[in-house]
Amino acid sequence: MTGYRTASVLEHGAEGARLDLATALGVTPLGRVEGPEFCSGFVTRPDVVAAGILAVADVAGSRYVDHGQAARLINLDPVVTASGDRLRFESMSACSGVHARFDLLPEGLGSSRVGFGTTNVDVNHPLRTALARVDRAVPLHLSVGSGGLRAATPDATHVERPVDLPDRWVRGLAEVPSLLARMQLAGELRGPAVPAFLAALPRVAPPGPDLHVVPRPAGWRALGSPVPGTFPLPGASRLRGFDRLARHATRLLVHAEPGGSTAWVLEVPGGRLTLALTADAWRGFSGEGQLLQLLARPEAAADGERLLGELGWEPAVDPAALAAATGMGPARTAAGLAWLAASGRLGYDLVEQAWFHRGLPVDAGAVLRRNPRLVSAQALLDGGAVQATGKGRWRVSSGGSDYEVLVAPSRLQCSCPWEDRHHGSRGPCKHGLAVLLHLYG
Repeated sequence: MTGYRTASVLEHGAEGARLDLATALGVTPLGRVEGPEFCSGFVTRPDVVAAGILAVADVAGSRYVDHGQAARLINLDPVVTASGDRLRFESMSACSGVHARFDLLPEGLGSSRVGFGTTNVDVNHPLRTALARVDRAVPLHLSVGSGGLRAATPDATHVERPVDLPDRWVRGLAEVPSLLARMQLAGELRGPAVPAFLAALPRVAPPGPDLHVVPRPAGWRALGSPVPGTFPLPGASRLRGFDRLARHATRLLVHAEPGGSTAWVLEVPGGRLTLALTADAWRGFSGEGQLLQLLARPEAAADGERLLGELGWEPAVDPAALAAATGMGPARTAAGLAWLAASGRLGYDLVEQAWFHRGLPVDAGAVLRRNPRLVSAQALLDGGAVQATGKGRWRVSSGGSDYEVLVAPSRLQCSCPWEDRHHGSRGPCKHGLAVLLHLYG
């Protein structure tokens, strides 16, 4: 990752250890800032904080399946969001099939003061080695943004080095929150049974087998095939992201959504680590497409931009308060929030069942415009491939074939092989999107 004024370091002194995490270009209440200061103070559990940051960095440097882009994405650094009373470190795996987020909560921050904003933090190889040696006995002072800051305004920017986040990574970070918001609690495990369950999982090369977990009160058991009452664990080796924190675990929560994606929340003293897994190990969150139908609606963007000015950087976003403040009503507020999630400006906390403001330091609008499926749909529309054939029925010509698209109140359907394979679980196909772009245009 480029754009760091200094390197992150961990130093030991007479009063304990000092962890200085360098930041890059960030988004704050002041606008875009180079090297923003987000946190300073002694944390409650040095060993837990070090392990949590390393776990997120591990996921950023891992690939569980090879889509041909792993080597290019392997050195991406975690994103950190400061919300006034907590820090959230998150990353995507190189294959985009695993999302990790470590929340350092108020009770884990100790004496630390926390600011507001989002940026990247440098977790370099020497730092990783040093963090792995941190123990509970040595006081740890955490500083996020030790290199100072330089502010940039729309009129006079002094930031020369951009933050280079690939579109695929950003799209993955954008898709995950909306999937999390659809999830329901599937199981809960407490105490020593948590590390015991994680230790019993197969230790094989990633992504590992697809398993199904029986949530028994005495302890969970993983099976090779589903039986009534189980929930899925697709690509079991992807839970290796918990390895560094498993010994600190107090509770494990599992949430699932209808499409098969799951999220595993490991609670530890002063924090929690969430690993979100795609429904199939070979799938990436960047291609889930759950928000594409919304992104085709021009009013969703306008509503989202209107809400952006009201968000603030509070730990939790209150949709009812936003609806009242803007006069938009619950339905338009929900659509606007989903658009903000799609542009990378929102995250979702499963435990608290709430959105939170996250401003990725990228041109979010450009990322949305470059979404491959939307680009293909626009090309079909511009090429005259969309023709009406009846009420709610359309013919879309693509690749030498004609496909029938049905626009119904509850679902968008297409006769193409892609839709037949996924049955709407990965959002609308390019043919359906082309029809929507025509209707909304």
